[in-house]
Amino acid sequence: MSVFKTNIGPIEHLFGPLSGKKVLDIGCGRGRLSRALGRRGAVMTGIDPQAAILDLAREIAPDATFKQACGEALPFEDDTFDGAVILNSLHHVPESVLEEGLAEAMRVIKPGAIFLIMEPLAKGGYQTVFAPIDDETEVRAMALAKLDSFIERTDTKVILRAEYETMIPEENAESVLSGGLDVDPSRAALIEEKRDEVTRLFARHVRQTERGPALDQPMIAIALQKA
Repeated sequence: MSVFKTNIGPIEHLFGPLSGKKVLDIGCGRGRLSRALGRRGAVMTGIDPQAAILDLAREIAPDATFKQACGEALPFEDDTFDGAVILNSLHHVPESVLEEGLAEAMRVIKPGAIFLIMEPLAKGGYQTVFAPIDDETEVRAMALAKLDSFIERTDTKVILRAEYETMIPEENAESVLSGGLDVDPSRAALIEEKRDEVTRLFARHVRQTERGPALDQPMIAIALQKA
């Protein structure tokens, strides 16, 4: 495992001082990463295909700019950003367009800039607790395989590949379920069906940390540099 303890760690390690840097948050979701990087001085732009979740992101990170868009069709000019990140979202890109999405991210960053992919591995407490709602073991493996294929096919320079462990703060099982519902409201019936199972798993896997209850989630960071 790497020395990184949070998802901010690889970003700060690779991007250096964030102040004034234009960073694209691909698959920004509720805007938590955009908020965290904005507080460190980055000029954040986030994209996500879901309009409703972007409304939440605008509340959480009001200083960032958010646009509704898919990763395989980014609404930006070439060489626009000083860097791009995709956190916990690569495996949500449809397999048929995933490599197009990677190419788009490389297109919109400046020469020499970094595109950092941070993906959850299919193990750990959070993976286990959430699996009754959505077991992502296969889709996560597919996403990493597609990424490796893209790297090999395009001869893209990889400047970092490291596994690390994060702790995801979750007050209780209900907060896990609520987050899953925010991402996909169509899960409502399934969440009700699996509520007791998720609650039992949460009690088994939760850890007490200095910041409160949390679930461990091993991650992998892969950084690509544009020529």
